[in-house]
Amino acid sequence: MSRFLILLICFSAISFSSSAAESDTYFVSGVVANVTGKSPAAAKIVANAAARRDAFLILITRLGMKVSIVENITDDEISDMVRSEQIENEKIAGGNYSATLNIMFAKDFVEHILAQKNSPTAKAKTSEESYLLIPVKMKKYQPLLWGEESDWRAVIAKVLGKKSLTNFIIPDSDIGNIATLNNENITSLDYAILEPMLSRYKASAAYALIFSYDEIENKVIVDVLRVSKLQKKQIKLSFVNVDRLNYEVLMSKVADKAIDYLTSSQTSSNQGLNSDLARIKIYISNLSSWLLIKNKIESSNLVNRLNIESISRDRVVVAVNYTGPGDIREAFAKQGIRLNLQADNSFTIDAN
Repeated sequence: MSRFLILLICFSAISFSSSAAESDTYFVSGVVANVTGKSPAAAKIVANAAARRDAFLILITRLGMKVSIVENITDDEISDMVRSEQIENEKIAGGNYSATLNIMFAKDFVEHILAQKNSPTAKAKTSEESYLLIPVKMKKYQPLLWGEESDWRAVIAKVLGKKSLTNFIIPDSDIGNIATLNNENITSLDYAILEPMLSRYKASAAYALIFSYDEIENKVIVDVLRVSKLQKKQIKLSFVNVDRLNYEVLMSKVADKAIDYLTSSQTSSNQGLNSDLARIKIYISNLSSWLLIKNKIESSNLVNRLNIESISRDRVVVAVNYTGPGDIREAFAKQGIRLNLQADNSFTIDAN
């Protein structure tokens, strides 16, 4: 056999091996989507977009990049990066749609879009991010969003104007926004609900400020719910009326403090109340077990931040800001999540 032929065979073997490894990297399998919408067709659109985003997040961790970059990439851009996808176990029941997706991303498209996001122009743009601000007033256990009775909305707008904060945007009370946000979904917001409004105002995240006044204890509670592409987190701000201010003055003071909290949280990622950073290794058997644990943690109202540090076939490492009461293990146990202590603020979860 000639030396040229031997070299050609060796080169082909190396190229095939490299190509196969590359395909494994850009192929994400077993992504579970489960969404309830107004119709099966609407639920399918949202479910597919959510599955592609989850798959892209896994790809980003494989490539060793910071997951925060995903916040600056739209659903349409992620869809453009998909070369092919296979849908398995598709089920439709009423307005509920569920399926398992296997997604292959196109390496050249991924590299092109990531290069754009990492360009100096893109970095300058992200430093001027805008946020939606949604004031909600609870009155007799009913949320007020758009009506004239929501004096909380007017006070928040006044404080924003006084502080000249143009990067916080209160959405208009027009037909489109009223159709997007209503009394039924305002206290359980997620990205799928807010995505049209975020795109319209070119905002990277939304804050719902839910105002409740306890006349008996003479205090105000403001639930701050932050929703972005990567995560949803909630924190509770409490204000006791020790100076016995009248209602209008009290509301103005609370609005001022709430806005101060939001602005400070943008410049300090560790801002929070009674927060404690914990690192958790979650051992999983498949992607479904990880998504189940992730949903439990995010819906527990015990953490105000969940950052994914790494994802592999059998383990996910996350960092969370614990804001719940008492011991983290006891609080998690009440949610059906067993934490095993490994070291100070380091835990494991066996989701197998």
